[in-house]
Order: sequence, then C-alpha cells, then structure tokens
Amino acid sequence: MWKLILKNLWSRRRRNGWLLAELILVAILSWYIFDPVMVVTYERHLPLGYDADRLCMVSVTMFPQEASGYEPQAADSASLVQAYLNLVDRVRRHPDVEQATPVLSFVYPGAMGIGTSSFIAEGDSVAHTALFIEFLPHTHFFETYGFQSGKGSMSAAQLSDLDNGYYYIMTEDLLEGMFRTHTYRNQRCWKVTGTDTCYTAVKGTVKVCKYLSDKRPVPIVFMPLQNPDIRSRLDNMRIVVRLKEGVRMGRFLHDFRPWMLRQLRIGNLYARELQSYDEINAAREFDSTMLYRCNLSIALFFLVNLCLGVIGTFWMQTRTRREEVGVMLSFGATPHRIRLLLLGEGTALTTLATFIGCFIYLQYAFSEGLNMGNSLAEVVIDWIDNFGLHFFLVSLMVYVILLLVVWIGIYIPARRISSISPTEALRDE
Repeated sequence: MWKLILKNLWSRRRRNGWLLAELILVAILSWYIFDPVMVVTYERHLPLGYDADRLCMVSVTMFPQEASGYEPQAADSASLVQAYLNLVDRVRRHPDVEQATPVLSFVYPGAMGIGTSSFIAEGDSVAHTALFIEFLPHTHFFETYGFQSGKGSMSAAQLSDLDNGYYYIMTEDLLEGMFRTHTYRNQRCWKVTGTDTCYTAVKGTVKVCKYLSDKRPVPIVFMPLQNPDIRSRLDNMRIVVRLKEGVRMGRFLHDFRPWMLRQLRIGNLYARELQSYDEINAAREFDSTMLYRCNLSIALFFLVNLCLGVIGTFWMQTRTRREEVGVMLSFGATPHRIRLLLLGEGTALTTLATFIGCFIYLQYAFSEGLNMGNSLAEVVIDWIDNFGLHFFLVSLMVYVILLLVVWIGIYIPARRISSISPTEALRDE
C-alpha cells in the first residue's frame, strides 16, 4: 500500500508540489497563531488554588470627621481594631454565611496591589523572590479562602489558628524551589539584620495558587500581621465572606446588601460595598480577557478559513481523479482500498509539510523564543517553560488539525467517486 502511495505521489509530483507548498505555509501560520492561544488558554484554565465559587468581599470604611455620625472617642487605633473585628464577627453570624475573615491589606488574592520580598532557605545563600500576603492570625483566614494545606502540613484551620509570633506559611512551589522538596518538615528561612542573623520558621504550606486569576500560579508567602496600626490602613479594610453550601450567590448579594447597610455599622466603621469574588476577578482581568478573546477570535477565523481553503483544494484534486479511480475499480480494487489509498497520499503530504513547516518555525523560535504566557514572576510551569516539550505539543496540535482538515477534504469526494460503477467513472475517458 505505501509503495503505491509513494509511487502515485511521485507520478503527480508537479501538482503535489503546489499542495505541499500550500500546506507548509499553512503549518507555519498555524504555529504563529495557535501558540499564544494554546498557552494562554491553558494558563487561564489552571485551578485558582483556593475556592472562589462561594466567596464575596465586603469593603469597610471610616466615617469622615465632619460626618454627623462620627464619634471622636472611638477614633483611636484600639477602638477601630475592635470595631473592625466586631463587624467581622457580626458577618460570621449571618445565617447564610459559613465563615468570614478580615483582610487588612492591599495585597490579597485577586488584588491589584502586589508586594514582593526575597527569602533565603537555611543553609543556602540564594535569594528567592516571592509575593507576600499579610493576614491576621486567629481570624479563620485560610479556611475562609478555601486554601488546601500542603503535603506534611497542618490543616487550613490549624494554620489560621497558630500561636502569635512571626513565621511564614508558603506555597508548595516556593518550598520546592527553596528546599528541593514538596513536603513540609519544619524548614526555616534566614536573613541578616544589622550584625545579627535572624531565623524565621516556616510553620506550614498550602497548595500552589494563583494571585491573579488570568495569570499562572506564583510563589506566595503568607505573613502574620501582628498588632497592626489600623489608622494607616483605613483604605484597605475588607471582610472576605464564604457562603454556606447551597446558598446562591445572586440571592445572597440581593438580600445581604440591605442587611449590610442596617447592621454593619459599629463605632466609626461601616460597610460600604459588596462584591462577589467572580466580579472581583472579572474586573481585574478585563483587559487581558478582551485581548484573549480577540486573539481567540482571530485564531478561530483563521481555523475556519484554513479548513475551507485546504478542504476545497483537496476536494477539487480528489474529484479530478475520477477516471483514475474508475480504472482501479475495473481492475478489481475495492472502494474501501481506494479511499485508504487517497487518504494515505494526503497523510503523507500533510506529514511532510508539517515537518518542514515546523522546522522552519523552529529557526524563528531559537532566536525569538516561544510564547511564555502571562506571569507575575519567572515561574517554571510544566510544558510551557520546557522548550522541547512546548515545541512538540504545539507542533502535534498543528499536525492533528491539518491532518483532520486534509482527511475531510479527501474522504467526502473519495467516498462518492469510489462508490460509482467503473463504466460510469470511465464514461468520459
């Protein structure tokens, strides 16, 4: 069969040469268009690392001094902290709420603000850069967000309830990068402060998570916020709320807003705004989503035109072989064997064209690199940052798409011309 296929291709080499050139060009263009779409689509569908489906956020603010409800005696830091925690507790007692936690910072999952710092493992001298998120201990932070504890670490509830003191809780990808293991074993970090070497214990780990929903996961260190000066953080007071199972987010937002305006006011603090976490993430990724949809639309438009163009070309080429098929039928060839022969010729052409096209694009990739997607930090993530694997997977996708398109363009007319009688096929000969 393959000897006959190669013989047929060679005997029609001039006509097949144009088909090969067309497929090579299509393979190169497919690589250029599908590579960024494939990478970004993969990144956007990676899990968040926390459970955002039942999360919403309440923004808290302080009455201005000129407001009629302002209480001067409740404006000191201790009174504000107590009022803030009382608001959190009042939200926690709502019948539709499973858990709630204060977020007294401009850095939190899904935030526009970003804070980074360097961390060095005990016994090492290499500094690793990671994002940091501050949280208030004993406020159910990790179980409210739905973080999953890492291998060897205590549970999320226990991480939220650790004793006072300064310590780190980090994501497993950072633990792997610093200590070469995914398993938590009471590791420590160190830094030099003046003439002293200070060690900070890593008290636990959580699974890899995203800071922004449209970007890949990044290393994160969670730091306890001890005795915060709330007056310097008045613009960053929030309450993250987790709903109970079965509570619909739309109904909760509709019912909670009037309740919030009536009940969430203590001292000089009051609840100002309510948003679901889906709304927060959607607002943060608005620009990237528009760009992604634009690129995806271009890729789909190209794919449709690719399919129509290549299918049409092979359709016409296959129909012109009506007399040739009639000869094969008259010599006893079965319709099934004829279809296999024609599909085999298309497969051989597509395979050679894809190989040549991808090889040509490889020269460009060596100088310009492959698409690395969106990231807040230089983070290695499975196949995207592995040049060989990345190139192979995208090339395989290009090959599969081209092969399917060529098969469609060959099979439909081949099925028709191989099903007629030899005399009808040879009538015009």
